[in-house]
Amino acid sequence: MKFYHKFEQVGAGASYREYTADGVTARLDFISGSAVRVAVFKTGKDLQNTYNICPSGDLSHTGRKRLDTADFPLFAPPETDGAFALSCGVKVSVNTDNFLLTFYKDNEVLFADRAPIAYNLEREFGLGVCHFVSREENEHIYGCGDKGGSLDKSGRAFRIETTDCMGYNASSTDPLYKHIPFYICENPVGCYGIFYDTSCTSYLDFGREIDNYYEPYKYFKSDDDCLVYYVFFGSKLEVIQQFSALCGKQILPPKWSFDYCASTMAYTDAENSSEEFAAFLDKIHETGLSCSGFYLSSGYTSIGKNRYVFNWNTGKFPSPAQFISDFAGEGIHIIPNIKPAFLIDHPMYADLAARGLFIKNPDGTPYITQFWDGGGSYLDFTNPAAFDFWKEQVTEKLLDLGIDATWNDNNEFDIKDTDAVCFSGEKAHTLRPTLTYLMVLASYEAQVEKRPELRPFLSTRSGSSAVRRLAQTWSGDNRSEFCDLKYCHNIGLTMSMSSLMFYGHDLGGFTGDMPSRELLLRWLQHGVFEPRFTIHSWNKDGSATMPWSYPDIIPAVQKLFEQRRSLLPYLYSTAFKCVRDDVPMNAPLLLYYDDEELKRDVDAMMVGRDLLVPFVFSPDTHSARVYLPKGDIWYRNGRKYAGGQEVYAPCEPADAVPCFFRGGSVFPTGEKFVVYPIENGTFTSEFFDDDGTTYAYKNGDCVLLEFTVNCTETAVEVSYTNKGKTPAAPQFELCSADRRKLIIK
Repeated sequence: MKFYHKFEQVGAGASYREYTADGVTARLDFISGSAVRVAVFKTGKDLQNTYNICPSGDLSHTGRKRLDTADFPLFAPPETDGAFALSCGVKVSVNTDNFLLTFYKDNEVLFADRAPIAYNLEREFGLGVCHFVSREENEHIYGCGDKGGSLDKSGRAFRIETTDCMGYNASSTDPLYKHIPFYICENPVGCYGIFYDTSCTSYLDFGREIDNYYEPYKYFKSDDDCLVYYVFFGSKLEVIQQFSALCGKQILPPKWSFDYCASTMAYTDAENSSEEFAAFLDKIHETGLSCSGFYLSSGYTSIGKNRYVFNWNTGKFPSPAQFISDFAGEGIHIIPNIKPAFLIDHPMYADLAARGLFIKNPDGTPYITQFWDGGGSYLDFTNPAAFDFWKEQVTEKLLDLGIDATWNDNNEFDIKDTDAVCFSGEKAHTLRPTLTYLMVLASYEAQVEKRPELRPFLSTRSGSSAVRRLAQTWSGDNRSEFCDLKYCHNIGLTMSMSSLMFYGHDLGGFTGDMPSRELLLRWLQHGVFEPRFTIHSWNKDGSATMPWSYPDIIPAVQKLFEQRRSLLPYLYSTAFKCVRDDVPMNAPLLLYYDDEELKRDVDAMMVGRDLLVPFVFSPDTHSARVYLPKGDIWYRNGRKYAGGQEVYAPCEPADAVPCFFRGGSVFPTGEKFVVYPIENGTFTSEFFDDDGTTYAYKNGDCVLLEFTVNCTETAVEVSYTNKGKTPAAPQFELCSADRRKLIIK
């Protein structure tokens, strides 16, 4: 009977229970002592494979069975009266009427399925699948990928879908580029995270909708034909770590990628591209700015006004190999733009269509959709022949010329037609983020096979949580406005809270007017602390936003670039910890601190665990206001600050950004390690470095310093060990705000 389904237990094992009612199966898997998986689906149905889940780190072409339990640290919970006790202190209660779950912490309800029905068991809520859960008035929501607006998503609703949203408004546009139906909820009882394992277009409503017949709720809805979701328990950080481990480890990017990497549409769109790039190298020399990469926009592939992937415009680039060599000689890696769609007049199109390498209509003809300035077809990466073709092209047209990185762009696979089909037999609109992943995987494999000794570098604009295993990302085609600067700050931190930890923004703004002097400098001040440090533009007047766009502010730009260079040892060491421990490089302060003042949007962030950085996001402002969290002491410019207070730090646009160093850290400066002590007691700190390019660190060929610092009333004593094989002789100094004696043991 609709709206009432009496489930019965039909299967049980040490780490799972299975129930059925009216042709529906509900399965509960205890995948660890602090996480469960729930699946609700038509009995006997074969579920589509998932590419999101990859605890082993294997890079599969075909995905993983949706209900596979391999590589999970399965947990066998004790059961009492239908409730299961997890080792993290959470209890899970199962009500077999409509299969309703309730999660308790310390005997209080943490959250629960909405009564009397929470799932679309017999189309009570229309087509697709849905999940309704309880909502508290004072809960806070974080995550969902690259969503804009405030960091706290409570009270709002979002579509989870990948979209090419050029010129979006960072405060309000939705959807953006990423497909990550994951969120963290914090309420007075505790914290939990939920990830819905699907690649279909989905919706998450965190309180925008109300219904008189139900208690307050939030809900998930998807076009999928089954519901599989994971619930994680612990602190906000522990939830992120569990989700990240579930999706698979990130790859450690090469060290050069943390230096400035330039870009602009203007240079490759120009008819005199060669002259523009030669002038760029001259300017790098003239200004003395450090640059290790250049994102090569798609104009290098142009024929007329259109862009044709894997075609080199030899009118603009007479010798691509020489161009690449010239930049390599200056220590600059070319990162070329590649797109997964072929315009119907592409020189390769007819051959690819004849070979059946495109996503198709039901009659077998290529599916054609709008792409840039014409009709085009997407390569079908579920087809092994198309996957291999892409690898061949990346190798022959790019890597063989000396390139060692790729920029995977315009890969949202904008297919909403429910008739379009893939080689796998599945409907293309249900696989869009999967197609993105497979595209990036093909590029990744080409790079690894070409240069197996080197860690590859890839960037992707779109994707699901699966792409974290392969590539860096960025916030896409933002606007050159102060509003976008402010809200891109939140978008970046939201990506970090959603497991995409290597990210950045198009500094200065991608589209619109050339940013003013003040806006450009404020963007650069923020970019200094992001994993990706890149100015990129497509200005309305055809100009290129560059560090030297305003000659009179070049000294200020040089100061900021120097600040970035000075931070590289810390940033790179932090990146290693990010990969190893699944902790964000950039994070909102609320990830580590519970101060009430941090629950609202804050114009500051943690960089690693030891650096707190405030920013200015408004014009005509001369200082940064920052709240220093309780529980730690903070240092800046020879002063020590107690936590739990708000301070103002001078921050002119032309200045280096003020930084607050956390007491209880040993901070690398390039030449020395600066010790920022606590009042009394012992703390530990760590530093990593390696050759920056290979996998040798995995065999111990690296510097891995572990510091132990004991602070007494009169002295600060430092001892250290090097767990790596690379010799190191660190030099230390005590921060100038502390007058105790520094002793190196």
